[in-house]
Amino acid sequence: MSGPTIPESTRRRGLMLASISTFFAWALEYYDFLIYFSLVPYISDLFFPKANPLAGLLYTLLIFAVGYFARPPLGAIFFGHVGDKHGRRNALLGDAITMAIATIVIALLPTYSQIGIWAPILLTIFRFVQGFGYGGEAGGGVVWALEFASPKWRGLVNGVLNSSMSVASLLASGLLLLVSAYYPIGTIGWRILFLSGAVVVIIGLIIRFAAPESILWERKKEEGRIVKVPLATAIRRYWFSLVLVILINLGLTFVFYAGYGFVTTFTKLLSSYIPELQKAFVQLTYLPLMLGSIGGIIGNTFGGYLTDLFGRRRMLIIPTAILLVTIYPLYLALTTLSIPIMATSLALMYFIFTLSATVQTAYFSEIFPTEVRWSGIGFGWNLNAAIGSLAPTFALILYANLKGSMSPITAAALAPSIVVMIGAAMTIIGASIGPETVRRALD
Repeated sequence: MSGPTIPESTRRRGLMLASISTFFAWALEYYDFLIYFSLVPYISDLFFPKANPLAGLLYTLLIFAVGYFARPPLGAIFFGHVGDKHGRRNALLGDAITMAIATIVIALLPTYSQIGIWAPILLTIFRFVQGFGYGGEAGGGVVWALEFASPKWRGLVNGVLNSSMSVASLLASGLLLLVSAYYPIGTIGWRILFLSGAVVVIIGLIIRFAAPESILWERKKEEGRIVKVPLATAIRRYWFSLVLVILINLGLTFVFYAGYGFVTTFTKLLSSYIPELQKAFVQLTYLPLMLGSIGGIIGNTFGGYLTDLFGRRRMLIIPTAILLVTIYPLYLALTTLSIPIMATSLALMYFIFTLSATVQTAYFSEIFPTEVRWSGIGFGWNLNAAIGSLAPTFALILYANLKGSMSPITAAALAPSIVVMIGAAMTIIGASIGPETVRRALD
C-alpha cells in the first residue's frame, strides 16, 4: 500500500505539535484513571455511606466504569464521525475541551455528607461527560499524530506517545505522595489531585490550537474519498480489522485494568488482615507505583523501537505471553510489604505490559484506511474500554467468592491474576490471526 508523499517540513511541524498535544491529552486520561483508582478508598468514604465499606468500594468502581460506557456509544461515534468527515483537528479540540470541563467539575463536587445521595449522582453524571470526551481522544489523538510520522519510525513515535501512560503514572504517584504529605487526602487533597489533571489537558489544548490538519485527511477530502458514514463503512468493508482491534485491545484492556486498576483496591482489601497497611497505606501503595512506572516509560519507548525492528505481531504476542505466566507471582510479591520488592514487581509488570501495549495504536492505524481510520479504531478501542473497565469489578467479585476457600491474601492475588490471564490469551489469539504491517505506508 503506497501513500502520498508529505513535504518534510510539514511532516515535522505537524508531527511535533500533534504529538505533544496528544501526549498531554492522553496523559490526562491515564492520570485520571490512576488518580481515581488511587483514591478509590477515599472516594468510597466521601461519596457513599460508610456503613458497608465493601459495597462502597463496589459502587465506586462501577461509577468509574460508567465513564467508559459513555465512550463507544457516544464519544467514539460522535468524535470519530467528526474526525473522519470534518477533520482531525476540529474533533480533537472538542474532546479536549469536554475532558477539561468535566475534570474541573469533578474536583469541585460536594460530598455525601454535604448533599447526600446527590453526591454520587453528580459524580456519575460528570464521569459520563468525562468519558464522552475520552471517547474522542482514545484512538483519535494518536491517529492524527501518526498520520504525520514516517513509516520507518512510526513504531518509535507511537511508543513515545504511549509512554504518556507511564509518565502520567509517575506524575500521579509523585503528586499523591507530595499532596498527602501536606494535605489530608480525604478533605482537600483529592480535589487538588483532580484539578492538577485539568491543568495537563489545558496545556495540550493550547498546543492543539496551533497544530495543522492531517495532510492525509486533507488529500482524501480533495480526492472526494470522504465517506458519508465512516463507522458504517468501517464495519461493512473493514470488519476483520475491527475484529482484530476488539480481540487485541480488549485483551490488553483487561490486563491493564485488572493488573493496575486493582492495585490500590488490593491494598485496601489486605489492610483488613495486615495492620501495617492501615498505618502506611499511602507509602506502601503510591511509592511502589511511582517507582514501578519508570519500568513502563522504558517499556513503552523501547517496545516502540523494537516493533519497528521485529514487526508488530511478534511484539504483541511475546511480551503478552510472558505476562500471562508471570502475573500471579508478581501479584504475590505485593503482599511482602517490602517497598523495594513491591516496586520491582510493579516495574516488571509495567515493563512487560507496555512492551506489548505500545504496539497497538501503530498496528491499528496500519490496518484501516484514512477515511475510516478514526471511526474504526475509536469505536473498537472505546467499546473495549467500556467492557475492560469492569475488569477490577470482576476481580473484586471473584475475590469475594474465593476468599471463603483460601487465604484472603492468596485470594486477593489470584483474583486479578485470573482476569489478566484471560485478557492476555485474547490478545495472543488476535495478534496470531492478524497480518504483519510494519513499515506499511498509511493510505
